[in-house]
Amino acid sequence: MRFTFVWLVVTLTDWTAAEGIVAGLLGLPAMLFSAAAGAWSDRVDRKRLFTTWTTITVVLLAAFTVVIAFGQATPLITGIAAVLVGTAVMVNPPNVNAMVPLLVAPGRLVNAIALQNGAMNAANFVAVIFAGVAIEFFGDAGGFALLTVLASLSIVFMRPIVVPASEVSAPAESFVRSLRTGLRYTWSTEPVRTMVLLSLVLGSSFSVMQINMPRVVESEFGREAASAGAVMGAFGVGMMLSSLYVANRPVSRHGLNVAVFIGVGLGGGQFALSLAPSWRAALIVMLLWGINAGLAMASHRTILQKATAPEMMGRVMGLMMTGFMGGLPIGAAASSVLSVSFGPAETMTVVGLCTVAISGALSWRPSIVGLN
Repeated sequence: MRFTFVWLVVTLTDWTAAEGIVAGLLGLPAMLFSAAAGAWSDRVDRKRLFTTWTTITVVLLAAFTVVIAFGQATPLITGIAAVLVGTAVMVNPPNVNAMVPLLVAPGRLVNAIALQNGAMNAANFVAVIFAGVAIEFFGDAGGFALLTVLASLSIVFMRPIVVPASEVSAPAESFVRSLRTGLRYTWSTEPVRTMVLLSLVLGSSFSVMQINMPRVVESEFGREAASAGAVMGAFGVGMMLSSLYVANRPVSRHGLNVAVFIGVGLGGGQFALSLAPSWRAALIVMLLWGINAGLAMASHRTILQKATAPEMMGRVMGLMMTGFMGGLPIGAAASSVLSVSFGPAETMTVVGLCTVAISGALSWRPSIVGLN
């Protein structure tokens, strides 16, 4: 979704800051409301919540596809569409993440997290390959038509899932008080607090790559949407490979994994990507970076879900997604500011190094490294 919105803006205007602005608008609802969505998930039927908001997403995407197909899309209309679609989409991630511990035996949690997290994130990037091809053959409307189909399929796939009814009950306290309780719990509980802070750092940093890489592929490598999609999709392929590896093996030393693969690997991957001399080199870097990310996120999610009380799961997952998805406006703002002085590749260089410094300071601590 980020790729299709950013690529559409690239084709609509030569103003480089526009990509960051529209990407920021897409992620702004998640930054503002993911925590509330997580609290909502703790109070209602999770499956019904998913189905309702995914249906709204399908309607919005289909309507915007028609707007693009008739040549009526402008940067302003695209920004409005980004806010509306971003609002509908942000309800689901904390809700889906909170379902996993309810459906899986505790002894298989890490394997389930690896599969679910790897599949979700890998699909996001592998879909970029198909989006790039759809855009190349059918124009910008083709990318959004593909998103509409994928969102519709997710409703079909959710139909056979049965979430235990006894696990979904509204807390006695009010919604606002419930949200405040979740915020206090997260801030006062380690390692929950550090994992959520890492989510914010990584969401912000990764957004810079997603915003700038399409422009790099187009302007510096001289390639079109299909090539940009292949580069972005290589990350998903790598992530799926490492997630499948973790899903079939017992894993320990999650804290050390977080320190190595997040504290060094994720920021270091963006730095290496910024130095790639060609789109083929970028493809290889993205594949290796994706392998690193699959290992990183499996351990990150395992630590977070093991350390979170069951009754707080939706709220903590909402705050985690506030970081991962809500970091987009922060990354977009940083990208827009840095683009004034740097090119897109140099912007990723700066942000990659800053990410290593910040995430390393958070993760390379005895209280984190020693976690199993």
